[in-house]
Amino acid sequence: MYKTKDIEPKELNTFAIKNQDEILQHTGSKLDLVKAWEVIKNTSNNYTKSDEKVQEADTLLYQILNRKQESAAPKQTNSKKQKVSSSEETLEIQEKERSRALALLELELELLIAA
Repeated sequence: MYKTKDIEPKELNTFAIKNQDEILQHTGSKLDLVKAWEVIKNTSNNYTKSDEKVQEADTLLYQILNRKQESAAPKQTNSKKQKVSSSEETLEIQEKERSRALALLELELELLIAA
C-alpha cells in the first residue's frame, strides 16, 4: 500500500533535492523530505489509513528517492550526441514535473491537515 513505509528518516537526509530555489519560489519553503515523510506517516495514521492523496504523495516521494538509485545505475553509452542530450533534457523536464507535483501535493496535504 505505502511504498515509503520502511524508510528511516535518517536515510532521507542523504538525498539532495535539485531545484530547491524553484520549489521555494512556488511554495514559500524548501522541500524537506523528512517533513514530507512525517506528513505522510501522520496523515495515514502510521500507514494504517488508506487515503488517495496520501498514497499519491507517498508514490511521488518514493519516485524521488528511487530516482537517485536509477541515476547511479550504469548508463548505456550512445554514439549520437543528439540522442544523449535529448534524453538528458527529457530527464530534466520529468524531474521538474515531479518536483512541482510533489510541491503541490505537499501544499494539499498541509491544507487537509489544517482543515
